[in-house]
Amino acid sequence: MSAKRKITLSDVSRAAGVSLSSVSMILNARADVSFSQETVQKVRRAADALGYQAPIRRTKGRLPTRKAIVLVAPNIANAYYSSLIQAIQQAAEQHEFSTLIFTTYRDARKEEEILDMALALGAAGMIFTLMPQNMHRVEKINRKLPIVILGDRSVKSSVDTVELDNYNAGRLIGRHMIELGHQHIAFITAMMNSANAIRLHRLQGVLDVYEQEIGCTVQVFTRNHSPQEEMISFDIEQRIGYELTLKCLDEGKPVSGFVGVNDFIAYGVLDAIADKGYRVPEDYSVCGFNNLPSSRISHIGLTSVEHQAEARARTAFNILFERIKGNCTAGDAVRMEYRHLLLERRSTAPYQRAEAFERRRE
Repeated sequence: MSAKRKITLSDVSRAAGVSLSSVSMILNARADVSFSQETVQKVRRAADALGYQAPIRRTKGRLPTRKAIVLVAPNIANAYYSSLIQAIQQAAEQHEFSTLIFTTYRDARKEEEILDMALALGAAGMIFTLMPQNMHRVEKINRKLPIVILGDRSVKSSVDTVELDNYNAGRLIGRHMIELGHQHIAFITAMMNSANAIRLHRLQGVLDVYEQEIGCTVQVFTRNHSPQEEMISFDIEQRIGYELTLKCLDEGKPVSGFVGVNDFIAYGVLDAIADKGYRVPEDYSVCGFNNLPSSRISHIGLTSVEHQAEARARTAFNILFERIKGNCTAGDAVRMEYRHLLLERRSTAPYQRAEAFERRRE
């Protein structure tokens, strides 16, 4: 029996109907050239269908002995994602793994490029710190390259996932505000779409709690932004929180509390309230999510939801490490759920209707 012929770039070129040089640049993720999305997808589909595998490229001199894993995050300006990455790096270092960090800025095309790059570089595995947008492709690549996701309970997949129930986190915040007597609140958030499903789940949790209470309302304020804007703006979420809170206050919405979709948004809320001459929590209560280290500073004291970021990150690496060692396969998908904990601090307090009204009128 003859050995199975190895699929080459020429095979992919013929199958895709794209020039050999273009196929080479696309599959090698050349950063200095660009192609239409249609051409890129055509080449990738042909490569996947034929089972093309990029050759291991040898470099001059001594090759590194440490294996590398690829870490994917939307950005590293947000301390939530940088803390996840640092915790993964700590766990990886204990097992002598190096880490390569890639950012997507929530751009689906960037995500595709990173997947191709991980394969081309011969990475030992990947960890997504956010839910992938093309889950179908991630599931396919997971069969040959171990992948673990730090994700959300509501998203089902065949990929190993360390998950949180963000819908339940929203319910925790909603019940907290109701118990404090805040019948009318504003939910402040950045872009809400399928690429940011976690935000949608948090909002839905808050909404479902308030819909059970007669006469209670949630005003939703949101603003879209592009991946390019997120890439060039280190403080984009804080600015969005600030701008939308000013809009809410200037419109005179009958709210006594604000919920930021994450702690950075909530920081912008706090700044806007202060700049308008109001006080927290005397005039408005404010909540966030993520429980960032900066939220614990006494001057901020933000009421937030603990996400156990460091523990989840270490668990994600440990699951990946077992896959790399061959102790489990892609078909034995692990789903490990962590629980949220509401941490109540100085930014929330019971609503005092008469006192708050007098202060705002002044």
